[in-house]
Amino acid sequence: MTDQDPMRDALTEAGTSLLRTLGIILLIIIAPIVLMGAVGILFFALGGTVDH
Repeated sequence: MTDQDPMRDALTEAGTSLLRTLGIILLIIIAPIVLMGAVGILFFALGGTVDH
């Protein structure tokens, strides 16, 4: 049963590293979209109030 512990550790380390990379990629992809959405909403809100 001692052979399964290193394998388990390696799998958990690979899983955590994969989750970290996926999280970073998701942040890089989602952050600009959220920022653009917030800027667009603010721009339209301010533009609507200024125009009218």
